[in-house]
Amino acid sequence: MPVWLHAPLLEPLLRRVLAEPLHQGELGFLEGRRLQILVPDIEYRLTLTLAGNTLRVLPDASADVVIRAAFNDLIRLSNQDCDPDTLFFQRRLLITGDTELGLECKNLLDRLEPGLQPVWFRRLLALMARVLQQAEQRPVRQSTELEG
Repeated sequence: MPVWLHAPLLEPLLRRVLAEPLHQGELGFLEGRRLQILVPDIEYRLTLTLAGNTLRVLPDASADVVIRAAFNDLIRLSNQDCDPDTLFFQRRLLITGDTELGLECKNLLDRLEPGLQPVWFRRLLALMARVLQQAEQRPVRQSTELEG
């Protein structure tokens, strides 16, 4: 999806979801820096920066740090069903580039208070987490030659 299409939708959403950390100045480490979130299983790449206490979505250019994880893991992380350290040590959350910047991002995830996020966002994350959990619990049906 081109940046010009999703940036006008995503920027206000991120500012709302991260309103408290933005207000507290906890995202200052991103000022003039580029963070990229890469979700290879859905072929999605999001590059962010902080400009004047406002999160901005950038074209998919080079980044100072890239955080890479599967979509399911990002949902679990956002829903606080798992912690970033666990995913990091299982090599399911990969950080490349500026390690210090990446660790600051990871530590911010640890500090996010779910109660400060909008209720609708928490409900959406919980719903997505339940759907993912149910999908993982379903047995995979194997086709046979007799079906048909």
